[in-house]
Formats: sequence, structure tokens, C-alpha cells
Amino acid sequence: MPWPPKIIKSFEIAESTGVKDESRFYGPYNTLLTYLFPFEEDFQVAPQYKRPRQSRSVDFTTIFIVSHGEHPVFFVEIKASSHIEQISTRADADKQMRERINSMFDSVKIDTLYGISALGTRLCVYKTQRESGDIEPQGIADNLLRVTDTAPLERWNLNLLDGEGEKRVREIVAHIKETSVSCHIVQNWKDFTNIFRRFRVGGIREGGRL
Repeated sequence: MPWPPKIIKSFEIAESTGVKDESRFYGPYNTLLTYLFPFEEDFQVAPQYKRPRQSRSVDFTTIFIVSHGEHPVFFVEIKASSHIEQISTRADADKQMRERINSMFDSVKIDTLYGISALGTRLCVYKTQRESGDIEPQGIADNLLRVTDTAPLERWNLNLLDGEGEKRVREIVAHIKETSVSCHIVQNWKDFTNIFRRFRVGGIREGGRL
């Protein structure tokens, strides 16, 4: 199922003007995310603007965080298309993704947190397991004695606008929705049992019989 024509057109316009200016992609990605995660399904899409701790750039990092039940389930960090071309800018994007995962990890309730580094329409998918904390793709250690490509270009091997890229994004979204609903049901059941347990204990303390 292809993206709606208006979404495709908005990204095509952004591609022609956003080689150096990542802000051109903010509108298209916001539209895409609200299309994939509608508020009718209890999702909320919100932008955040923060300066990364270790970035060599003076620019602020712009990400869109998708939440369900006040807990993060997905995020996209956006950079200009030209960031794909240099080792240093790809390395910064990779570091910022890992920083973001660390910063939100304690708030994650679903089993797997997905994030996407978007350099224009080129995508690298990050996946973090809540139980183990393992992050994919694995980080590559820097080496002060030689130039090291810690974020190889081939990691951004998906293009949002082609069939393979769209398929992968839709698969991720489907998995997030499935696990978010399951997590929400489990949390509601835990809340119910906790309330019932407190009510039962309170009744016993008062000498009542339930």
C-alpha cells in the first residue's frame, strides 16, 4: 500500500529544498507520523528540540516522539539530506540516537523501543530491547589513532519513498501498535488488581468480610 499522494509530494518538495536545511522535513514527517499514529488510537506525536550533549554541531536536535498512554513507543530524529555524505555528521546522528534511547529508556513500557534516524528520506532503524537494554545496530568504538567510520553509510539503507522503505516502516508501526495495546491491557489489569488488593486489605483491617 503506497503512501498517500499528498504525503509523497510533501517529501519530494522537502528533498529538493532540504539538502542543507533539515527544517524542510519537519512538516512532512509530522504529517506522516500523525497519519501512522492517529490520536483516535490514543497515540500522541510531539516534537522536541534539544541540544545533544556530545554533538560538534551548534544546531539543536529535532526529534518527534510518539507516545501511547504517556509512555514513549517510537521516535524519529531528523537531519538534513547532506548529513549522509560525511563520516562526522553520520557519527553525530548515531551518537544522538543512542543518547536519546538512554534518556527515555526508564519511561519505556513496551518490550521493544524503535527509533529512526532520518537523514532526509534515508532511514536507519534502531531497536532497543527493554529487558536487556541491547541496542541494534551495535555501536562501533571510536579510535583516536585513526579515522574510524562509526556510523557506516550503508546503515541508512532504507529510503522512505520506495517500496522497501515504506514496507519496513509499516511493519515497525504494526508491531508497535500490537505491543502497545497488549502493554496497555496488562497495565490496566495490574491497576485493577492493585485496587482490589488494597480494597480487600482495607476490608479485612476493618473487620469486614468480603
